Amino acid sequence: MDDMFTFMVLCFTCVCPYITVFAKCNITLNLFGHKAALCRYQGLTSVPTNLPPDIMKLDLSFNRLSRLDSNGFYRYKYLEDIIIDHNSINMLHHKAFHGLSLLKHLSLSRNNLSVSQSYHHEVFESLQSLSVLDISRNMKTINYNPYKIPVGRLSNLRELSIDLVLNATFGHQFKKLHNLQVLKLDYCHVTHLYNNTFSEMPVNIREFHMTTCKDFVVIESGVLVPFPRLKLLNLTNSNIHLAQALNILHPFQKKSMDALLFRGISHAESKQGLDSVILTPEMMSYISTICIKTLDLSDNDIILVKNKSLVLFKHPECFENVMLSANRFSLDNWAGYFFKFVYTMTNIKIIDFSYFPLRFKNPIFLDVVTKDNYTSVEQVKGKWGRRVIPIAVTVPSQILFLRITHLMAKNAFREIKTINSSLRHLEISYFETNIFPLLTFEGSNSLEYLDLSGISSVLTIGDRKIPTFIHLKTIILKETNLFNVLQTNSSIFSFCPNIMNLDISYNYIWKIETKSFGQLHNLKRLNLSHNLFETVPDVVTTFYSIVELDLSHNQLTTIGKNILDWISSQHKEHGTFQLHLNTNPFICSCESITLLRWILTTDVTLDNNGNYSCWVSSRNSINYTRTVAEDFHPYFVDCDTTVWIKVGISLLVSVLSSVLCSAILYNFRWRIMFFFFRNFRRFAEKGLELNFDYDVYVSYSDDCVSFVKDLQEKVENDWGFKVCFEDRDFIVGESIANERATSINRCRHIIFLVTPSIVKNEWTRFEIERAKYEKFSKNLQKIVVITRDIPLDTVPMEFSTIWKDVLLIQWPSEKEDVQMAWQKLRLWFF
Repeated sequence: MDDMFTFMVLCFTCVCPYITVFAKCNITLNLFGHKAALCRYQGLTSVPTNLPPDIMKLDLSFNRLSRLDSNGFYRYKYLEDIIIDHNSINMLHHKAFHGLSLLKHLSLSRNNLSVSQSYHHEVFESLQSLSVLDISRNMKTINYNPYKIPVGRLSNLRELSIDLVLNATFGHQFKKLHNLQVLKLDYCHVTHLYNNTFSEMPVNIREFHMTTCKDFVVIESGVLVPFPRLKLLNLTNSNIHLAQALNILHPFQKKSMDALLFRGISHAESKQGLDSVILTPEMMSYISTICIKTLDLSDNDIILVKNKSLVLFKHPECFENVMLSANRFSLDNWAGYFFKFVYTMTNIKIIDFSYFPLRFKNPIFLDVVTKDNYTSVEQVKGKWGRRVIPIAVTVPSQILFLRITHLMAKNAFREIKTINSSLRHLEISYFETNIFPLLTFEGSNSLEYLDLSGISSVLTIGDRKIPTFIHLKTIILKETNLFNVLQTNSSIFSFCPNIMNLDISYNYIWKIETKSFGQLHNLKRLNLSHNLFETVPDVVTTFYSIVELDLSHNQLTTIGKNILDWISSQHKEHGTFQLHLNTNPFICSCESITLLRWILTTDVTLDNNGNYSCWVSSRNSINYTRTVAEDFHPYFVDCDTTVWIKVGISLLVSVLSSVLCSAILYNFRWRIMFFFFRNFRRFAEKGLELNFDYDVYVSYSDDCVSFVKDLQEKVENDWGFKVCFEDRDFIVGESIANERATSINRCRHIIFLVTPSIVKNEWTRFEIERAKYEKFSKNLQKIVVITRDIPLDTVPMEFSTIWKDVLLIQWPSEKEDVQMAWQKLRLWFF
């Protein structure tokens, strides 16, 4: 019986050597006519057989392959690139890659392959052209066994990515990889690296990457001796400690190296309780003799630099990129020497000197060599350094990229100066200093990118610290308190007339004067997100070159037809337009018909596919704009009533009203009274159910602080209600604009104390605008204006926008009338 079954299986195999596996893959063609098959997320359990035989790239990532059987790719003999990442492969047939003599790149990352498992020695034999092999991130458990994966026949392999197991022992097969130049050790689980760990590796390796070692690694000093031709050493985010990393550099003394990437290797929270780093000349004795192009010492918990340790390099002319960010040493004493040393770096292109002296949360690092470093830093720790002596920094003319951001010091930089500069990218942002440094550009400048975020009022009218940049293309001004400056009619961007990208997000702007921006004829991208706009500012329609507008995270309830027409015309003229509107309190009502229909029909690229949440007024619920627009009629059946129906109803009402009015009022008088009483009670009960933290918010100026105290005593002590006012209830350290907006939202009513000094109080306009919004949202119940010592005709014009909703009290000067005013206030509110 067993023999018969075996015979049937052999016959079936001879007749049907291949089982057809169909897949719906995306077949693409690049500029060179090369075909690629993208078969991601197909649920495949084997290689599909219905693809074009002349494909040169095959991507099978994110499927359910558990094994690669014999001759699975034999049909596709022209393949040069195979990607099978994110599957469950744990077995490779010895003829799995048979026929792929042209294959150059093979990626099997994130599977279940074991580097210590015994594979057939022929498994990679046919891949004679393979130059890149990625079998990293396969190790699911800590493995103590030696490497057995048969890579010895890959004679042309130039790059290998593989996991680094515990007690790693590389076999003699690795010694045969004579052309191997790049070694990437990922999923690092070692705790010790010995002098003989890499003794079986070929000597031609030029790049050594060992990243993400989570456990602390003890390294013997001669571990890199087997790599005499090494040019790039990358230990980013491995738990090694900078002292060890500097010690293993002794084989490369007086040599040249392209990059030393030591970012984040000294972990402050290490379980071994290692000390923070104090740089000394002894620690720098090896590295100081090396000619280095790129040096990254960022995020290493360096707390002190002794005896000018960072300026002892014997070959400053070799440096092209230097990154020192996110350490904890202060700038005192040696800072002047360091910037003088920078001036001797005759070939320097990039300097990053940011996030000092605190260890900021989630700093952004520069990856000038690799693109796959993990840069997130979660913890925030450290203390302020000592008082820094302000220095004037002259930027070397050859520097192209300079970043000095998130700096906390007393007076770190007095002046940043360039002379006939080649500088293209400049970030001087989020300075927590007593003074903002003077920017001096002498001679010509070529600046194209400028970030001044976090610098309060940096663009104040008349401020001469910002020179004119005719080449500037991008300017970032996040969190710069522009809400006051943009109320003027002055052109605040006259210093950068040719910019193409402008970011003024996170500035609490609710209004922009038309002439504030000036003539920005080349502006293409404008970011107004995270502000307080209730309508789209008309100034945007003056930018005829714009192709991207970000209005997300504002207070827009709808968008007018004139703005939509302008956006459509921009899209038609330029062939593209991107509009960002997410996270706005849109209202789907009759007034929004134009916007809703436009969303369905426009060719403009909308974020979130144009599907934004909105309040449906007709149904008193929240829905989505596309849902409402696609099923429009049931929502707004009354919005498009024809003219003749309106006229007919008007005539009918006119004729019948005179006849029926008296009868209805008399016969149903009790029902009418009950109807109004019932609805009034429901409205009152609904208001009581709202979750307010305070009963009343008080807006006032400096000349009525004493009256606020009397108001507080009366309302809280005598009447038993809770008052919110700035001097007592605002949280120290929070944004003042955010505190005012949040406090008004948490109050049932608002009182404006209008006195002569209110004319000079800029925040009153902000509070009026916020009150309008809360009143419109039905969160704010009553607005009371109390005038004291000021005639009504001199009350600021801003109150005219809310006058119809205001309860006015002219506070009497006579004592006998004051009690009556208090009673009037109490009756109106409570």
